[in-house]
Amino acid sequence: MERHDRLTPEERARITEIQDMIIERYVEQKEALDDRKRALAIEIGFEIKELRREVEIIKEWASV
Repeated sequence: MERHDRLTPEERARITEIQDMIIERYVEQKEALDDRKRALAIEIGFEIKELRREVEIIKEWASV
């Protein structure tokens, strides 16, 4: 299990903010799929991937 106790309050806040954004994007992606807007759903999927990558970068900085 990764340790995140080295994260600053700002980094923890940013991760929480990003996680909230990811949840919102998943909801938007589901709505796009329900509306048969596959291209939009794929685009949102890429946004989710980028947000997750940002979280991992922040965690990597904290472990240095």
